[in-house]
Amino acid sequence: MTSRLAVITGASGGIGRCIALRLAEQGFAVIVYYVKNLLSAQRVVDEIRHENGQAWLAKADLGTEVGVEALRQIVGDVLSGVPELRLTAIVNNASLMLGPQFGDVDAAAFDDYFQVNVRAPLLITQTLIPMMSPGGSVVNISSAAAHFASPGDIVYAMSKSALEALSRHSAPALAKVGVRINTVIPGFTDNGHPAFEDPTVRAHMSSFAALGGVADPIHVADAVAFLVSENAARITGVSLDVSGGSTIGARESSGQMMSLRDVSARFAAGVKRTTPGSDADNEHSS
Repeated sequence: MTSRLAVITGASGGIGRCIALRLAEQGFAVIVYYVKNLLSAQRVVDEIRHENGQAWLAKADLGTEVGVEALRQIVGDVLSGVPELRLTAIVNNASLMLGPQFGDVDAAAFDDYFQVNVRAPLLITQTLIPMMSPGGSVVNISSAAAHFASPGDIVYAMSKSALEALSRHSAPALAKVGVRINTVIPGFTDNGHPAFEDPTVRAHMSSFAALGGVADPIHVADAVAFLVSENAARITGVSLDVSGGSTIGARESSGQMMSLRDVSARFAAGVKRTTPGSDADNEHSS
């Protein structure tokens, strides 16, 4: 019996973890990519195996060509070791977030963000497509930050715009080998960070969405599950927006700005009280 294999980058927590578990529920075998958090990644693998699913760990630094090649080798080894598997889904979810604001950008920071957020998805897709079966699907995880002014997180927002361009402009080439590629656009999504428990921070995030509130990772995972399914067999080169209307320009300005970079730093330091900062709005979606 042929089984479907999905490769998911950034799968040790947050949105990526939820995508891995959701696809496993749909019967996919899953390669759980991580870069640092082995314990969290192992827990994802254990959860899948506990439900009689198949899952493997993959560690690689996707900011380097060596890391991309290491991921290719791991995928090849899995496919060779389990002949009934067919690679049918690639989810490019791994991402550097909360980058420098406009005045603080330097060449090194720019290169770091684009290597992980743009170059890695391109090279991963190029590298793994020859292993992919016709009818396969690639999904890139973008961000609503690419669709409203984000001077406080400009490099991240730029990288997500480029990622969406990758989906659109590679679709004709991939269609020739029977593979679809699309983008999912989340808005603010509760990834378990303690900042989401702060009423002030949560209200700020909620103000971006026409539907209000912040998303649960399952909202993003369900969108991915749809795009890699046969139900999306005629969909390629497009973006599926699950931001709750964050990209339609419906937000009313409160006159206050909040730096999520500063919020994150305060929580990392154990400070629970948050107040609006002076930086422009940033988005933290995964």
